[in-house]
Amino acid sequence: MEAQYADRFPQVYDRYWLPYPRRIGAALRELHQKLAPDAERRMLDVGCGTGIVTAAFQQDGYEVTGVDISAAMLARARERLGAAATLIQADASDFQLEQRFPLAVSTYDIPNHIGDLDRIRSYLKCVYAAVSPGGWFVFDVATLTGLRSINNAQVRETEDAILLYRGALDEAAGRGIYRISGVTRAPDGRYDRFQVTITNYVVPIDRLLDLVREVGWQEPYLATTSDLTTPLVDVDTALAEQPRVFVICRHP
Repeated sequence: MEAQYADRFPQVYDRYWLPYPRRIGAALRELHQKLAPDAERRMLDVGCGTGIVTAAFQQDGYEVTGVDISAAMLARARERLGAAATLIQADASDFQLEQRFPLAVSTYDIPNHIGDLDRIRSYLKCVYAAVSPGGWFVFDVATLTGLRSINNAQVRETEDAILLYRGALDEAAGRGIYRISGVTRAPDGRYDRFQVTITNYVVPIDRLLDLVREVGWQEPYLATTSDLTTPLVDVDTALAEQPRVFVICRHP
């Protein structure tokens, strides 16, 4: 995945993908303060990208640590978070940390990028080892409904960029490809070309929840992005209507 997020993509990501992580960062911070109001203000962001979600916690006084596979995305996160943040380049399904955290979060559908179930299990284990007893893990996953949205082609033009989005989902294979290419204007006025190819995998939600429990997480529940505190009752309807859902679970 390192090659996917090199060159100009972190800047493009910050400009065009900012609303969701900024909104969900605030929601995750509020959720943790409801779930564990007396917990230490320390958090781990797995797949932190450019640090947008992490920044929401840092701005509220949390000590923050981010893990991401992309050096380019981490460089952008360092610009945003400053020297006080701990940023580590590592695979989300293969990392170890010396300290443990009362909260870990993981956003923008990391399980769908990881792919096969063995690697997802490893991801869940790595985070489990990094969360202290009684701590919480909150992560999102794209539904089949959400992944179907990549079946399109569109062009976005602004004063500083021209972006072409093309995607296709093979439901039978459980795999989709989303390609973003274009040109963006650099600070010195020249235009840089870039191309990013993102692979997304269909993740069966029922099997994902089984893995969560197998690893040792307790009390897992599904919630929508608009209400993280309320467990879903009609899961089938939510999965048919929502582009992504959140899994909230606790370390015993």
